[in-house]
Amino acid sequence: MKKLLVLILTLSLLSSVASAAIITKVDRSGGVSGNRDLIGVYDGETDPLPSDLGGLVVGSHVFSDRTFHYQIVPAELLGAEYVMTFNSDKASTTVTYAVTTAMPAMLAVGLDDRFAPNQQAMVDAMTALIGPAGTFADSGLDVGTDESTPRTLSIFAAQLPAGVYTFYGTNVNSNNFMVIGAVPEPATIALLALGGLAMLRARKRR
Repeated sequence: MKKLLVLILTLSLLSSVASAAIITKVDRSGGVSGNRDLIGVYDGETDPLPSDLGGLVVGSHVFSDRTFHYQIVPAELLGAEYVMTFNSDKASTTVTYAVTTAMPAMLAVGLDDRFAPNQQAMVDAMTALIGPAGTFADSGLDVGTDESTPRTLSIFAAQLPAGVYTFYGTNVNSNNFMVIGAVPEPATIALLALGGLAMLRARKRR
């Protein structure tokens, strides 16, 4: 079964605020109802669980409603304060996640690499309320999960001021929606924002 995994990732621009929360609120709407571990009973408006303590590391839970874990986390994203969305939302054509950030940050979405030929167009559709096509560019970073069929996802990123950013679902049945948090490391900002995007994209094509 094809699955699209969507991640929203914020990267802090200032090391002096490393201890401050970047994502302060996540509002989920139009999702699917169910009763699954980890969260138990939920409906289409239930917000995600808090991320695991310690943030994004190998072994962190991926979803609020499944017991899958991350098994590949690049060094640049280690410790990200992330938000676990709902695997069940793969069945929704109306789900949105509105993410509030408290400071300028690098936001990103990640797509299953099996969608490689169409990834940019799908990212553009999911972020249409945030900016024009191409606002989110491929960073060259990937994460992976330990689902029954392991997934790898390419990370697309954009530098944005503090605000509220609404991400659409993909309107593709049997696809997942997933959200990630914050990595307050200047080195990561340099990698993603200062010329690294083009170089990393070229490396992936080789």
